Amino acid sequence: MKSHLQNNNYVFKITKRIKNIVTQKQGFSLIESLFALFIQFVIVMLIPIIIVTLGQLKNTIFEDRTFDIEIMVKDMENVIHANDVKQQMISNKTMMIQRDNVLVNYRFQNKKIIKTINHHGNITMLNNVQDVHYQEIDHHMILMTIKYKEGAILHVKEVLL
Repeated sequence: MKSHLQNNNYVFKITKRIKNIVTQKQGFSLIESLFALFIQFVIVMLIPIIIVTLGQLKNTIFEDRTFDIEIMVKDMENVIHANDVKQQMISNKTMMIQRDNVLVNYRFQNKKIIKTINHHGNITMLNNVQDVHYQEIDHHMILMTIKYKEGAILHVKEVLL
């Protein structure tokens, strides 16, 4: 008996159901990706504008002296309008207030307004002052004119104490 060998060059495909191991997740769509890219682009474009704006406002934010002047004026008003004030002596650049047992002196010296109490201590109230002038309007009102330099600009302020 002869056996016939058959040479098969191919194998039939065996179909078998395979369980899906990979879960299907939806990715970003093209519109969502473009929207996110647009938001990043807007943020990157706004950063230089913010830096330039803050650079221009630097003098106003960091070198503003109005707070120092307001604190000085508040201190002067507390001394001048106290209940125990006996006498006020005002000259051109000096103001002396005599209270019951305390002599408070505000004077202009070395481009500063300096406060001394009973001729002791030097409390600097304001720096970079070019000129100060005290003028008594009536017994309870004093006009103080301050010329001070802020950067390269000379400012003049009048304060009613």
